[in-house]
Amino acid sequence: MEIIKLSAISSTNDYLLGLNTEEEVCVRTDYQSAGKGMGTNTWESEAGKNLLFSILVHPSWLSVTEQYLLSMAEAISIHDVLTEILRPIMGEDATDKLTIKWPNDIYWEDKKLSGTRIDGNIKGGVLQDLIIGTGINVNQQQFFGDAPNPVSLYQITGKEHDNDEILNKILAYFAKYQDALKQGDEEKIVSEYHERLYRRTGIHRYEDSNGTFDAEIVRVDTNGIMTLRRTDGTLSDYEFKEVRFVIL
Repeated sequence: MEIIKLSAISSTNDYLLGLNTEEEVCVRTDYQSAGKGMGTNTWESEAGKNLLFSILVHPSWLSVTEQYLLSMAEAISIHDVLTEILRPIMGEDATDKLTIKWPNDIYWEDKKLSGTRIDGNIKGGVLQDLIIGTGINVNQQQFFGDAPNPVSLYQITGKEHDNDEILNKILAYFAKYQDALKQGDEEKIVSEYHERLYRRTGIHRYEDSNGTFDAEIVRVDTNGIMTLRRTDGTLSDYEFKEVRFVIL
């Protein structure tokens, strides 16, 4: 995959949305002036400190209703690489503390280490383009924005890390998982995603438009919908932004 490196840009996703190419491309920048998270969220990142990149793929072979599988694959790829970094430093605890928070954030304990935004282009019912934009807090030592719970690899480990090396490893893992999907092995992706989920076991507090409640995660479907089982046994399905994890 070609990697385009830019010193500064408004948004790596917006850059790829305007790029007319049939090739798979990754664009990386040192600084985004208008970095975006999911929905209306913004992304704080000190210039040159963190890993900011977007991947453009053309998954016309994948059903529109299952495009979330590629989001799962990318989240797993990031989790794989960060686990490789953290386990030698933090020990086996890294395996439990590093998780994927639905829909596609990477968490260290209850703090956000990485976030991802997905943009798609559908023509004639076919998924022509999918852009997966990610920000990973790597070497930033302090955060000054209004995000409630950011954390960086530097804050966790006390040392700086090589952004280029991290990106190259993520792209290698993503290529492997994308190949698995092309070969029809959806179960591998779904299974590995669920094994790494934040709050994958136990009863926890959530909040939707009707208020707070306690529930456990049942599953996350290939269309991205998360199903929760409330303590009274009721099953509730949620799309992105319809439910919030209550983190004390």
